Amino acid sequence: MNNFEKRLFLDYLRVLINEFDLKSYSFGEVFDFLCDEFKISRNNFIFDKYGELMIYNASSKNEFKKTLIKIINQKYEKIPEKNSSLERQLLLLKDIFKLDNDEYGLFVYFVIQEKNYIFRKIFESINRESYYKFVRLYLKIKYNRQAKAAESLYLKNLTNGARGCEANLNSEILAIFDRPNCKTTTQLMHLLLGKDEKSNLTPNDYKHIEKERNRAVNILKSAAQQKKKGVNILLWGHVGTGKTEFAKLIANMAKIPMYTVKTQKPDFKEADREYRLIDLYSKQNILSRTDKACILFDEAEDVMNRGFSSLGSASKGYLNKILEETNVPVIWTTNNIYDVDPAFLRRMSYAIEFEKLSDDVRLNIWNRILKKNKLKVKKSKIEELNKTYDILPSIISNAVQMTKLTSGDEKDFEGYIENITKIVYKKNNIKTAKTFDAKNYNVNLVNADMDVDDLEKKIKSCGKLNFSICMYGEPGTGKSEYSKYLADKLKIEVIQKRASDLMSKWVGQTEQNIAEAFAEAKDKKAMLIFDEADSFLQNRINAKNSWEISQVNEMLTCMESHEYPFICTTNLLDALDEASLRRFTFKIKFDFMNNEQIKLAMKHFFNISNASLNIYGLTTGDFATVKKKADFLNITDIDELSKMLQAEVKFKQSKELKNSIGF
Repeated sequence: MNNFEKRLFLDYLRVLINEFDLKSYSFGEVFDFLCDEFKISRNNFIFDKYGELMIYNASSKNEFKKTLIKIINQKYEKIPEKNSSLERQLLLLKDIFKLDNDEYGLFVYFVIQEKNYIFRKIFESINRESYYKFVRLYLKIKYNRQAKAAESLYLKNLTNGARGCEANLNSEILAIFDRPNCKTTTQLMHLLLGKDEKSNLTPNDYKHIEKERNRAVNILKSAAQQKKKGVNILLWGHVGTGKTEFAKLIANMAKIPMYTVKTQKPDFKEADREYRLIDLYSKQNILSRTDKACILFDEAEDVMNRGFSSLGSASKGYLNKILEETNVPVIWTTNNIYDVDPAFLRRMSYAIEFEKLSDDVRLNIWNRILKKNKLKVKKSKIEELNKTYDILPSIISNAVQMTKLTSGDEKDFEGYIENITKIVYKKNNIKTAKTFDAKNYNVNLVNADMDVDDLEKKIKSCGKLNFSICMYGEPGTGKSEYSKYLADKLKIEVIQKRASDLMSKWVGQTEQNIAEAFAEAKDKKAMLIFDEADSFLQNRINAKNSWEISQVNEMLTCMESHEYPFICTTNLLDALDEASLRRFTFKIKFDFMNNEQIKLAMKHFFNISNASLNIYGLTTGDFATVKKKADFLNITDIDELSKMLQAEVKFKQSKELKNSIGF
């Protein structure tokens, strides 16, 4: 025991002498320790013939207590008041966490009983009511302040429970007292905070959001210089777009140390929402004494989406305290803001959306990762991989590591990429779709109720791109392919989304996916194509659930303000909402091929001129299917090809075909 612990031990005994169960085993241990540690002769006390203390009645108990207090007072006066390393550390922590006298007294109580078993025995010798009397008499904490002081220690991450004497000291705090050489505020703060975060990237890696990057750096610098409270920066958007590294980079550029809110507890279990909020609150307290610092709250989805409170319920007051009263800037990252409480978003100082990376930005990432890891891959191969795999930087890094580990080549590198990507995206076909082949496309094979070739020329001549088209008709009639042809003629990029890309089982997620698709198209100034539009533009009159209506509303809202070409394709025009149909600039029906077009198709697909086939119900999709089959079977005979085309028509479920004569 050091001098500080000795004084405290004797002090506790003096205050609690009237609360002990003198005949309990625990008190016997305390008494024996007292005699041994302070070299007190047992001759000062009366024992019976069995060696037990004579404390059988009130008189003997009072005599024992008087003798004990007298000896304790004598011993206490002889202990030097020179601070021990433990007391110095306690006082430093008091200063770091800005503990008031109530909090400090309770904190010392928690520390000392965790550090020394004999203090635990003291409190095992008294009942629960005596504990509260001790807190009131010795620590001088009023009854109505006890719970508040205990909760404050919990919120500052000093204890792992907020229920008075049942709370335990945080194991990370307790470990500090096992380091007697840790003597300064700086050393203690380093242990509490860990190392400040450093980014592996450079400003050039975020050239695509240079304006936002520079503005965020300026905000951090200004907040530090002016000691501005309540500065919060939100980074949100697609997975794998570098939000975490960006946060570290802007802190490094601003020359401000950054510390991260933990995602793991000291026992290596996943940190829950409550633990992460407490760690944030603790870091805010610690860093408020520094000249400049900021905090990164990474992966904040669960915390933001459930509301905020000290102990779990959604309290707007606690939210306000976290956001508005933070003494150091907090940078939040999340992939989804659509379920976030608007009260949270309103209190953001600045927000940056991280959209899906462009081809050029992704190519730079491929080159940077390969160069950093010294893996040689031909330039043409890197460009091919970039176009083929729209994947996260982490997948590229992992594939590089495995290729180097196994001394692999370019082929192995792509194999590792494809292998992991299948798992991450949970589908086998993870390669991006091939680009439109204009050389093999023939617009004359399109049978529409509008001259689509003339439409393309007029759109080009007017110079406007804020048009929309609803293309409807039988499957395989070339709706999607014509959309790509039109984009190729207008020299703009295509972003194509199927219903499976947009529809989600989670409430609100489909609306988010729709909004993100429009935002991506706007950013890239691209043509946005929604295939199978009847899945999310169904008539609201027939809606059974509120989310069916909100999906249509989201689509209509996005359509009204969109500045670039938007095309929907559907096989079920009657299922579409009437309001959506009114918003399309053009509505074009795509039908089965006429006889002249069938002749052109035989020449286009099979190089057979002047073929006369009397087959109603054919589409360009049928010709493409038969062409693939014929190539496998090496069939070139026109009669065999005709039979194969007729077979494709028979499989169709078209009402128009079923009503046709002879079908």
